[in-house]
Amino acid sequence: MNTETEPVAAAAPPTDSRWKAPVLLLVTAAAVGGLLIAGVVPRLTQHQRLEKAAAGRLPLVNVETAKPTEAHAEFILPSSVEAKQSTPLYPRVNGYVKRIVADIGAKVKTGDLLAEIETPELDEQVNAAVAALAQARANLKIAQTTLGRWLELGKSRVVASQEVDERQSTLDARQADVTAAEANVERLQRTRGFQKITAPFDGTVTQRHIEVGQLVTGDLNDEVRVMYRVEQTETLRAFINVPQSAYRFVGIGQAVDLSFREVPGRTFPGKVVRTAGSLDPTTRTLRTEVEIPNEKGELVPGLFAEVKFSVQRDQPPIAVPARAVIIQTAGPQIATLDDSNQVRLASVVIGRDLGKTIELASGLPTGARFITNPNDTLRDGVAVSVNPPAAPAAK
Repeated sequence: MNTETEPVAAAAPPTDSRWKAPVLLLVTAAAVGGLLIAGVVPRLTQHQRLEKAAAGRLPLVNVETAKPTEAHAEFILPSSVEAKQSTPLYPRVNGYVKRIVADIGAKVKTGDLLAEIETPELDEQVNAAVAALAQARANLKIAQTTLGRWLELGKSRVVASQEVDERQSTLDARQADVTAAEANVERLQRTRGFQKITAPFDGTVTQRHIEVGQLVTGDLNDEVRVMYRVEQTETLRAFINVPQSAYRFVGIGQAVDLSFREVPGRTFPGKVVRTAGSLDPTTRTLRTEVEIPNEKGELVPGLFAEVKFSVQRDQPPIAVPARAVIIQTAGPQIATLDDSNQVRLASVVIGRDLGKTIELASGLPTGARFITNPNDTLRDGVAVSVNPPAAPAAK
């Protein structure tokens, strides 16, 4: 039996999956690259265009012209008022407070009795001194009588001259004893006069620290032994520390105005009566004293005050905004402009700092143009563009 071999159909070539992944990756990369090119390239082009435009644009600045301030100027300094005279009264003798005549708030005149001290020990010392004086005078009288007799005997040459001289010396000694005893009595009597505490000047009793029967000790001037404090308040005074920048504007006899928060809407006149004449080396200020009349008693010592000085300046300084001053290692400077709008940094000397504005003592001439909004990029020779001035507001 013939067996025919059936032809075997040819197998299809197998598909190679190794090529699919690289092709897919290439397609994806091409798509992403296309998107990046479409989004980034225009932005880069725009950025380059802006950089070129900025490179050709000049810095825009605000400019003002330097002008002197007004000749009349005012400055206000803090202070506090105090009594023209303020004296603590201490006991001068040892004893007990016998009576109190004046209390706080009392208006007193010079010599008025405030209190009295009882001094039994001092009284006994006075009595003993008076007795010693009487004894010294009695001894002097005996010495005078004895000398007279010896002088008569000496004329008759009954006694030697030396004995007469001895009696003369005894008389001189007794005279000296009397003088010493009189001085001692006077001293003790003067001391006993301090039993009465009196007002040293016309004023007001502002403090009292004693009670009847209290023991007081003299010759100890510490604060705890103060009996009274008397203050003269018809005229008050204020001490002001004038800064170095303004000391030239203060002079003796100058009128000032004082204002107090406790008395709103009013000012009180004062006058500069004296200055220290030199600046304090630590604070660089001039100690200045102002007197304020207070006959009506509207003010009391201890009030905080603001003292206003009004001055007339022959050469008013240039005032610039505080932001216009450049503070660098070279010192304070002002950025000025020349005719071609190029920056020129000028060194200046600061006078008074008024907060928003600063007065310049020198360095910026009148009429010079200066930049009011400088920044760190400004250097000598840099060209700038000037911002047009703002139009004045319509009234």
